[in-house]
Amino acid sequence: MRVNLVGAFLLASCLGFFGCRARPRSATLAVAVPLSGDLAADGSGILRAVTMAVDEARDAGTLPLTIEVAAFDDKADPRAAAEIAERISRTPAVVAVIGHLTSGCSIEGSKVYARAGIPMLTPSATAPELTLQQTRVGWAGPRVVFRLLPSDAVQGSYAADFAYGKLALRRMAILQDQTAYGMGIAEEFRKRFLARGGAVAGVEAVSRGQRDFSGVLDDLRRWNIDGVLFGGVYTDFAPLLKQARAAGLGVPVFSGDGSKADDLFSLAGPACDGAYVTVSGVPVEHLPSAQDFVSRFKARYPRADEALRTFDDYAYEAARIVLESLRKSGPDRARLLEAIRSNSHETMLGDITFDSKGDTLKSLVTMTRADYKAKAFEPVIYDR
Repeated sequence: MRVNLVGAFLLASCLGFFGCRARPRSATLAVAVPLSGDLAADGSGILRAVTMAVDEARDAGTLPLTIEVAAFDDKADPRAAAEIAERISRTPAVVAVIGHLTSGCSIEGSKVYARAGIPMLTPSATAPELTLQQTRVGWAGPRVVFRLLPSDAVQGSYAADFAYGKLALRRMAILQDQTAYGMGIAEEFRKRFLARGGAVAGVEAVSRGQRDFSGVLDDLRRWNIDGVLFGGVYTDFAPLLKQARAAGLGVPVFSGDGSKADDLFSLAGPACDGAYVTVSGVPVEHLPSAQDFVSRFKARYPRADEALRTFDDYAYEAARIVLESLRKSGPDRARLLEAIRSNSHETMLGDITFDSKGDTLKSLVTMTRADYKAKAFEPVIYDR
């Protein structure tokens, strides 16, 4: 009996020891965004929003375990994104990733996270390919991508409906910056505008970081167009607008949520007045259910260079979805994936549920119009 008791004690001790090892009391939430380069302001905003969500949960005593936030700079470069995804995947404490900002980085990073089974929640990447790639033969690992905002398939088609149905435009030119995001929104706009009966005079590629659009503008003037759709981000949209207006091109110009940034007003000046920009859902500054968040964010980050940016509300809710799901799953990547996928998540943006690819079932898009004098993007009512 004594031997049995000693054996039982040793067995219990071993089970307790290994049980503790199997139940870590801390985990890391990685934030993979550009923290340097021309999109660093957007990446820094996402990092601030995630940090705020974790800190608030910690202060409220609702964290299921100790959570650390670790930032990784992908420089808005898909190759750099793949490299840091490898680093993240080799870190056992990481249970989920918030990011990446751009579609190109998200596509490359997600391939790595899938092999490690790490959930990736993007607050901003909208290329349809990001989630579609997971459905194809050869995808290695589970479907790990969760997109909180509607894809380009929704935003691009909405912009086309607006241009054709609201403004009665019939002949458009399309520019795209050769990124996954820019090409995605341009293609979805093109398909929908043609389906409505409109004509596309031409589709022209520009480059990220391009600052001289004189050749492009020569083409646009020859094409006798009613409007222009630009697939790209605000740092390139701004010089395009300035040069287009200086050249006398007065037709309506459209872009996607990558161009909805307050920086557009300072970068483009009065040339941005009247530009149309789509945004997922309702702009946070106009969403009644988000006003408490907006007030808390401004109180926490009062400096002008920390002002709320386009994707910060989605990043904040992405972090809250992870924290809520961790309470159900614990810090196990596979169980966390299932908890995110199988539950509806209550947020200030409305209830978010993901389909089998990881896309949100919410498809609301708002068209906004830049008002240079007010330095604001004002919603334009349109019921298609």
